Amino acid sequence: MIDTLRPVPFASEMAISKTVAWLNEQLELGNERLLLMDCRPQELYESSHIESAINVAIPGIMLRRLQKGNLPVRALFTRGEDRDRFTRRCGTDTVVLYDESSSDWNENTGGESVLGLLLKKLKDEGCRAFYLEDEARGKNCGVLVHCLAGISRSVTVTVAYLMQKLNLSMNDAYDIVKMKKSNISPNFNFMGQLLDFERTLGLSSPCDNRVPAQQLYFTTPSNQNVYQVDSLQST
Repeated sequence: MIDTLRPVPFASEMAISKTVAWLNEQLELGNERLLLMDCRPQELYESSHIESAINVAIPGIMLRRLQKGNLPVRALFTRGEDRDRFTRRCGTDTVVLYDESSSDWNENTGGESVLGLLLKKLKDEGCRAFYLEDEARGKNCGVLVHCLAGISRSVTVTVAYLMQKLNLSMNDAYDIVKMKKSNISPNFNFMGQLLDFERTLGLSSPCDNRVPAQQLYFTTPSNQNVYQVDSLQST
């Protein structure tokens, strides 16, 4: 009889994920009881991350120790200030984790991913931990990516997303977007940033297979001018 009178937890308390809309609302409200953990590699974190998030990139040897249960989460932070911040707040704050493929994670198979392993470890240590879900991909919905003209900034973001998500070279990702929208024209600086991003991701590009003296050129749909790409330094 006592069991039947036990309070039923709210859905938000039972959930293991938080939505992007929820996170956006919390950030706009200035919620000081929110601790964001970016589980992506350090180079991706340094290129862009959610404001106030701390990075918890895990080298292979430490990942194996974490899997065996021989390592507390606080030992994963390389920066002392991040470690202190986590230690001070993990027991009281809402901890939200995110990576580049949160929508591919689920409770049954999450232990195979860094995010899933961290989520389980945090809960074992008594933290109120959740992961940030990719709502659009999870619900198989479309996403509107826009800028003022719709040919440069929005295209650059879309190409970068495809490169990271589908493991595509810049050229292949660019071709996919161009097939869907023929008048794209990212500016020269954005093209250079995409090439840098390609090298950061460790992707193979036809540009890397040319002879050193060979020059590269590209045109844009908006005019017939031909632009020369500066020689790429080997990495």
